[in-house]
Amino acid sequence: MLRQVKDNNTLRRGSETSCEYSLVDKNGVDFFFGFAAPSVEGDSRAQLFSACENLKNALQTLDFDALVALNVYLRDVGDKQLARAVFDSVWKDELTPATTFIPQTPCDPRYNVVLGALAVNSSNSTERSIPISAYEFGERASVLEFDDLTFGFFGGFAPGEEPIGAYARSFDAFAKMRAGIENAGMLFPQVFRTWLYQGSIVLPEGDTQRYKELNRARSDFFYGTRFYEQRLPQNVPVGAVYPASTGIGADDVDVAMSAFALKTDRDDVVIAPLENPNQTSAFDYSDFYSPKSPKFARAVALAYNDRASVYVSGTASIVDQKTVFVGDPAGQTNQTLDNIEALISGANLAKHGLPGFDAALGDLAAARVYVKKPEHYETIKAICDKRLADVPKVYTFADVCRDDLLVEVEGVASCKKL
Repeated sequence: MLRQVKDNNTLRRGSETSCEYSLVDKNGVDFFFGFAAPSVEGDSRAQLFSACENLKNALQTLDFDALVALNVYLRDVGDKQLARAVFDSVWKDELTPATTFIPQTPCDPRYNVVLGALAVNSSNSTERSIPISAYEFGERASVLEFDDLTFGFFGGFAPGEEPIGAYARSFDAFAKMRAGIENAGMLFPQVFRTWLYQGSIVLPEGDTQRYKELNRARSDFFYGTRFYEQRLPQNVPVGAVYPASTGIGADDVDVAMSAFALKTDRDDVVIAPLENPNQTSAFDYSDFYSPKSPKFARAVALAYNDRASVYVSGTASIVDQKTVFVGDPAGQTNQTLDNIEALISGANLAKHGLPGFDAALGDLAAARVYVKKPEHYETIKAICDKRLADVPKVYTFADVCRDDLLVEVEGVASCKKL
């Protein structure tokens, strides 16, 4: 049964068998954000079929017919081809979503796989529905068009076989991403959200570190790109403009990337990069953390009509630019959530050109929680389950980009102009 989120008429929540989700109302278009787990024990094949059927059942119950983005969290990266075969069987003749296989072990020991899904109802089945067109470009991209907006969802970009080293392979993956975006009729500067999954993220790479090499590749690849410049807030000083992003570890040895983009000629659409009042902007970090600083915004807000969605980057227990609560998983989790709360607050949104909007932790449509060490999972989960309460969440084990960071959280919040 769907239930309205208190004091937020843009957001409803619900659940079906082993599938928790939120529905975000964007003035006549409902977006589904959900996580589906298997409801059976056994091998990966059985669990993949079960998770797919649970997700499919939830979408069919809600009459959502366009699955546009799919994240597949795998305990065993070797299950990729098996997963593709299962998807072909379960979703035969249906829209192929932009799919990213993420080699991160689900924290719940019962699961070999968890699915994260984004979907819409494109059947125009209600009076208030806005006509939607949905297109696919294979496993790498899907596009939605409605209300003079074009949303692009892109996933699973990995480097080719030839580049060697973390820098070259990261740069090549960015190039593959740009090519995929352009193949779908969009442009790289229209990207507002990225995810970068890097194997062995904090391990050495020559005389430096793999994550630092990824940051160097991102800096060089982004050089000269003017992201969503015609959509920025008016009359508000805007510094560096980059997509929101998560750079997180993975169990694979390589890098994989995904992204969201928006194309529109509407004058009323605002895309606002947000910085955190508690933190130094990542792109202003000192050389101590990376010779070329991470080029991302702490969040990016998309606002049009009277609705806003805030895409929160991977957030950790950092104040100014230093890790706090070192060695303390509870302290780090609370500080991380405090940072997100400050980031999406009405005061911070107004400061960045979106007055009248306000969001709190309870307004998150979905959240991903990355846990560094298995022994900290229960502590981190207890805090997130309390402070994020009914928010659909997925917990996976992943190395965070600093040795002393124990947890990272990201999400997307929804709010309406007051």
